[in-house]
Amino acid sequence: MHFVSDTVFYILVNSSTEGMALYTRLREAACRVRVAPAPRGEQACCGMSILVAPGDMPAVRAALAADRSLIYDRIVELPNTINPHRDKYC
Repeated sequence: MHFVSDTVFYILVNSSTEGMALYTRLREAACRVRVAPAPRGEQACCGMSILVAPGDMPAVRAALAADRSLIYDRIVELPNTINPHRDKYC
């Protein structure tokens, strides 16, 4: 997944259990998401978030609206600080 936009979205969760359930359901809905640390300056109880590129937000919002059992704290839009040239190990 490439993040070439000026902004990205983080879905903040309260627990890793909620985060993994949300991640799994969004992947099943064909949303391109990945697990990421919560961004600095944003409070998240477990330190985990789901990272979403702006182009995928309509599909994510549709999946969240379709399945009200998915639990999350909030969605924040922040400037993209992801370095696509950093080392990758997985």
